[in-house]
Amino acid sequence: MGMDVLKGMKLGALFVALYSSLASAASENNSATRVYFGTHGDYIYNAVFNLDNGSFSNVQKIAKVLRPTWVVQDPGGHFLYSVSEVGNNGEANGEVVAFSMDRASGALTELNRVGSGGSGPTHMLYDGLHHSLVVANYGGGQVAVLPLAADGKVQPVSSVLADFGTGPTARQTQAHAHSITLVQGTHELLVPDLGADRVFMYQLKGKGHQLAQGPTPFVQMAPGTGPRGIEFQQDGQHGFLLSELSAQVRCVTWEPATQTLRYGASVDTFPAGFTGPKSASSMKIGPGEKFLYVADRSTDTLVVYRIAQGTCLEPIQRIGSGGSYPWELAIGPAGHWLVVANLKSDNVTSFKIDPQSGMLTPSGFEASIPQPVFAHFTGVALPQ
Repeated sequence: MGMDVLKGMKLGALFVALYSSLASAASENNSATRVYFGTHGDYIYNAVFNLDNGSFSNVQKIAKVLRPTWVVQDPGGHFLYSVSEVGNNGEANGEVVAFSMDRASGALTELNRVGSGGSGPTHMLYDGLHHSLVVANYGGGQVAVLPLAADGKVQPVSSVLADFGTGPTARQTQAHAHSITLVQGTHELLVPDLGADRVFMYQLKGKGHQLAQGPTPFVQMAPGTGPRGIEFQQDGQHGFLLSELSAQVRCVTWEPATQTLRYGASVDTFPAGFTGPKSASSMKIGPGEKFLYVADRSTDTLVVYRIAQGTCLEPIQRIGSGGSYPWELAIGPAGHWLVVANLKSDNVTSFKIDPQSGMLTPSGFEASIPQPVFAHFTGVALPQ
């Protein structure tokens, strides 16, 4: 095993240990933590989230960014990075904005902003191994690498590769890179592309922060499925692929020997007999890796699946999202709470997670936020 891979695994372990420690502290103090919200509007918002009852308080605009639809935090909790998702029509390039983050107050101070390497940046990955951000640009299908400086500032793009291909639906006239997943302990990047019905495979290596095609350039999916995102379990090999346009979750396996992705069984996120337009948007693996939580925008519901051996996924609950058009899910510190960003009803809601059954129970609390599409817990404990 190469030294770069070992370094990456150590960095990943350090990040997990740090986040777990912060989460544990928040839970043990029965206090609160901070959560940031991305939107389709002009601002990033944040709020204090009560870890006892799931309520929101001190909701405020925290930074001005046009369409800040995805944010990531560095492992040390000093910096926050946001996309500015403009140019989904391919006519303009987006940006990535760097902020210093005050852990106590949650205040963000802008450090700088640079081009995202394409149009419509919709997803971003923090890569500790290469100390960089990797961005999926939905508008033009570009995947770009942006190195990070020691002071937290984001540097200009160092490498760009473009997806290619089309699909049979009106939204698939060109490639649309939708997200990026780093295969644990490797240099491999998996990019589900909604427009091409493919999962592209890239590699990021070296101090030059350069992208290259993987040994298998891509794996094809069924026409019209519209792959959106991948979540792996802690073993780094078994996971789930969410398809937006067909509203399905497919079990997948990463095969290290051949450096490719193998597809398994799939389940629908919509109920039996449903005949309307289909749209699935977000999924998160729950605590203990026993359950998978999925947002189905087709029916404004959340679906809970038991992660089962052999059958892969077994649906056990369907419950309203507490709003309209659930766009993104986030699981809070210690895995006790699920927060939902409901775009069309301009609200975020919270649900208690039963650790034994995996079932969700609405907290009864919500926060009003215009056009919310993302939620991010900092993991920092705050006194009540």
